[in-house]
Amino acid sequence: MLELKNLSKFYGNVKAVNQVNLTISKGEFFCLLGPSGCGKTTILRMVAGFEKVTEGNIYLEGKDITNDAPNNRDVNTVFQNYALFPNLSVWENIAYGLKIRKITKDECNRRVEDVVRLTGLSGFEKRMPSKLSGGQQQRVALARALVNRPSILLLDEPLSALDKKIAEQTRNELSELQRKVGITFIFVTHNQTEALALADRIAVMKDGIIEHCDQPKEIYEKPRTHFVADFIGSMNFFECTIKASEDKATLLEIPEIGDVILTGQNKQEAGKTVQFCVRPERMKISMLQPAEYENCIKGVIRQKTYLGEITKFVVELAGNRQISIMAQNYLLKLSNEFYDIGEEVNIIWSKTSGEIIHV
Repeated sequence: MLELKNLSKFYGNVKAVNQVNLTISKGEFFCLLGPSGCGKTTILRMVAGFEKVTEGNIYLEGKDITNDAPNNRDVNTVFQNYALFPNLSVWENIAYGLKIRKITKDECNRRVEDVVRLTGLSGFEKRMPSKLSGGQQQRVALARALVNRPSILLLDEPLSALDKKIAEQTRNELSELQRKVGITFIFVTHNQTEALALADRIAVMKDGIIEHCDQPKEIYEKPRTHFVADFIGSMNFFECTIKASEDKATLLEIPEIGDVILTGQNKQEAGKTVQFCVRPERMKISMLQPAEYENCIKGVIRQKTYLGEITKFVVELAGNRQISIMAQNYLLKLSNEFYDIGEEVNIIWSKTSGEIIHV
């Protein structure tokens, strides 16, 4: 559906987007994810035609649209602030683009009725934008874009202005809507939860380049770089040396802490310095000795924060190194394990948990 070839955008000496290559399939919900200034919105604006390409090409269904005007591209954009016309009703906002394109009145009415029903706006047709909630305004913006039946819908952080509960509800509606209409969505966000929940694939960006592009589970479970591992969720990092390695098993030496084993990996180069990383929710605190299939290191609890569903522990290891542990409160209650600040404990995790990142 969409192909970006060596796409770049420079502002003087600043490379906002640097040699990006990307292919997005028809009907895919694709997410560009990264911090502010990483280039994700610039890519979206180049695809829409609002930013001129410095280098490279953009192909839509095989056609080079790199230099086409925005109104000649079969794409529509939902902006962060929705950009609704305040003096037009919901119906008039949705129908606006069709009237500009001189679609017949009967066809216009039919399309608007279809998209109003699809986006759950029935009964709101005569309301003005100022009388709508944030979530309702977002649905009007979506309907206005969808009524034109674009090949691709571009969404620039459309949930960022909503409070947490409404954003979660709207996120679910957006996912269901995309499945119903089957249009390719390209969604820009800095919110990892949104990306993981919505996307078929995610491209994680940093400094104008794509660091990792894959399905959400692969990006979370097997990040390729330190940045991706650190940006997506929480992660504990250990600088270590590969002590020995064979197929499916690697022995890592962590200075001042000791040896840990990681299984399920390809053979690694002995003597090489790497980073070993493991998610806080994959580690557990225990007074018991580990099972044969587990790693174990010693530590002292320094902080304990109750967060409703979970409790977050900060544990200090040898060498004043600190790591985070996330424990489900219902599991702590079931096992009758309540740990206090200052207690010396075992930190245990499975030998199959964690990833090696080469530095």
